[in-house]
Amino acid sequence: MAALLPGGDALDLARTLQSGQTFRWRWERGPGGGPVAVGVVGRDVFRLSQDGRELWLIAPDTPGGRARLTEYLGVSPAARRIPSIETALAADPVVARVLARTRGIGILAQDPWEVLVSFIVSANNNIPKICTSIDRLCRALGAPLGEGAFAFPTPDRLAAARSRMLAACLLGYRAPYVRAAARLIADGRLELARLARMPLDTARERLLEIPGVGEKVADCTLLFGLRHTSAFPVDVWVRRAVERLYFRGRPRTARQIQEFARERFGPLAGYAQQHLFCYARAHLRPRADDAPRRPPMRGDGGGARRPDRGELGGYRAIVANA
Repeated sequence: MAALLPGGDALDLARTLQSGQTFRWRWERGPGGGPVAVGVVGRDVFRLSQDGRELWLIAPDTPGGRARLTEYLGVSPAARRIPSIETALAADPVVARVLARTRGIGILAQDPWEVLVSFIVSANNNIPKICTSIDRLCRALGAPLGEGAFAFPTPDRLAAARSRMLAACLLGYRAPYVRAAARLIADGRLELARLARMPLDTARERLLEIPGVGEKVADCTLLFGLRHTSAFPVDVWVRRAVERLYFRGRPRTARQIQEFARERFGPLAGYAQQHLFCYARAHLRPRADDAPRRPPMRGDGGGARRPDRGELGGYRAIVANA
C-alpha cells in the first residue's frame, strides 16, 4: 500500500525532479499505468507517484523512510515552505507571471558531497550523459542497496579510484577534478558542512579553490547542496530569462545577473532561479539576438525596477521561518 505524504500537495514532483538539481531519479510505469519516480537518496531507494495534488510514497513505506523523504522534499505540513515562498516571490511582477507555468518547484535537501561531484561532472555536459556518468560511478564504487541500485560513492572510494575506472564512467577530462575533490575531503582539507555555515561569498571562494570548480559549479553546490538559498547559478537558460524578462533583451554578464538577483530577491534568489530556469527551458526559445554581444559596463541599471524594502523584508522573513 502506498502512503500519502502530508504536505505534499504543494509540490509538483515532476517539475522538481526535472529542474536540473538532481540526476539520480528516473521514471517508470507503475502497476496502474501511471508514472512512478524512482530515485536513490542516501541509502534509500524511493518510489513515488503523484495523483493530481496528492503525493504518494510507494516504497519504502516505513516511519523512517517517510521522515527522510519528507525532509528531502521539504514537504513538512507544519512548514508549508513552498506556498510561503511562492507567495513571497509573487511580489515580483515578472515571477508572478512565471509562477503560472512553474508552480510547485521545491529545492531538494541533498547531500553536499554528491551535489559537488554531480556538478563537476555536469560541466560542459548534457543531462543524459551526466546521469549515465553518475550511474556508472555509483555502480563501480558505491555500496549495493538491492534492486540494482547503489549508494553514491564515498570520498575515500573515489579518492582511491584508478584512472581507468573513472574513464569507464565517461567522465572525460573531468575525471582528475572529481578525484581531486574526493582527496580534499577524504584528507580532511575540505569540510563541506563548514561551508554551509559560512557567509555565501566566503563559501563560494572556498569552493572555487577546488580544481575543476568554476563559478556555475560553485553556485549550484551552494544552492542545491549547502542550502545557501541566496545563490543564483547562471547558465544559458537563466541568462536568457533574466535578459528577456527584466532587461528587454539587453545583455548582462553572469556577475551582473547575480548581483541583480540577490538584490531583488535576497535569500529567495535561488528559488527564483529555479522558476526562471524551468520557465526558460519550456517557453523561451533561442532567437537571433541571443548571439554573444558586448556586455554593458558595470553599473548600467538597464531600467529594471528594484524591489522596495518591504518586498525584501518579506523574503527574509519567509526564509527565516522555513
